[in-house]
Amino acid sequence: MSPEGDEDVLLADVRRTLERAGFDLAMSEHADGLRVRRQADAVVVKWQPGIGLDLRHRRAEHEGMRSALRHALTAILAQTGQAVQIDRETGEVQIKVAH
Repeated sequence: MSPEGDEDVLLADVRRTLERAGFDLAMSEHADGLRVRRQADAVVVKWQPGIGLDLRHRRAEHEGMRSALRHALTAILAQTGQAVQIDRETGEVQIKVAH
């Protein structure tokens, strides 16, 4: 299978795993919510809070929620045998394609 094919399978697996765990996934990369996308040799998961969750003046709470979500995502995906890591610069959860 080609590397792109592996990434497509991984993307589908990650989406399915998160949906089975009860997460609602954003329907597009520009939508609010839990975004799952392909990037180079990884699948990336990032949370974008919705308009209804106005946290501009509550930054510490926002970061606490983001941290808790990263921890949950990492635990769930690691339990399925995925190679999971957190990007230190962006805070995104990355799932690497196994070679």
